[in-house]
Amino acid sequence: MVKKDLQSLIRLRKWEVDEKQRGLAVLLRKEEAIIERQVALEEEIRREVAHTSEVPAEQQFTFAAYLERCGGYREELEDTLNEVRRLGEVAQEELSEAFRQLKPIEETQKLRDVEGEKQESRQEQEDLDEVGLNLHRRRKQRIL
Repeated sequence: MVKKDLQSLIRLRKWEVDEKQRGLAVLLRKEEAIIERQVALEEEIRREVAHTSEVPAEQQFTFAAYLERCGGYREELEDTLNEVRRLGEVAQEELSEAFRQLKPIEETQKLRDVEGEKQESRQEQEDLDEVGLNLHRRRKQRIL
């Protein structure tokens, strides 16, 4: 019965580890998406700069506003990226803690399993010894 209770606890801890892994994976995907948006923004700015050089000076008045908007968006992306990375560090620590909680329980279960196998083996040997002793007694009785 204790063995089964420990298995339930192991399943619960493994589920917690899985949940932490999934949460970390979500944050890593968000980080990747933000970086992709940053790269796309920089490429867009380069294209616009190249295009603006071809436009007459009197039509370039909106370019400064565009660059200002892009600067704000760039800052937003950087702030968001920093926050996602901070959350990722926290999630990684939580995942590590979940693993630290799981491992001793699994090791205890392994020890219990080994001890249970040893006990079963001892019981089998005792049973075989008893059978052998009984056979020996019967032979001895037949001889007498």
